[in-house]
Amino acid sequence: MTKITAGPIDGGQFRIAIAFMGATEDSYKLQSLFVTVNRTKNRNELPTEYYVDLTTTTRSLETGTKKQKILVFRWGKATEREVKCEGGKWSKQAAGPEIDKIVEIVKAVVQNAPRDAKEPGDFTLPTELEQNVISILDGLETSNLQCVRTGS
Repeated sequence: MTKITAGPIDGGQFRIAIAFMGATEDSYKLQSLFVTVNRTKNRNELPTEYYVDLTTTTRSLETGTKKQKILVFRWGKATEREVKCEGGKWSKQAAGPEIDKIVEIVKAVVQNAPRDAKEPGDFTLPTELEQNVISILDGLETSNLQCVRTGS
């Protein structure tokens, strides 16, 4: 099951929410990507402030145990990328292939979102981009980025 929605939120911002849910014989997986950006004057203009939350949760149907990985990061026009670590502290994130790929995919999602929408609503992403989002969410389980947290 896939749910992709976007729309304006309070404070002059725009939020995109993407969720994937799947099941196997012995577990289910819930993955989400939330992107909050500043509103722009027109759809062709890219936002200057990004706040990104990626979460992957796998729960065993047999035991109920849960494995969860969370990555929260932000960047802006005049600020470096920062990741949110344990305790809510922000830490600078150096460029590298893994984070650069995530940023590239997030920007593509933002470009495909209906950022001129007046109300929240569902939309679709190109299949390849949707698969890329799933790929970065799957990658959280083996990520080498600093501050990928384990949820409970």
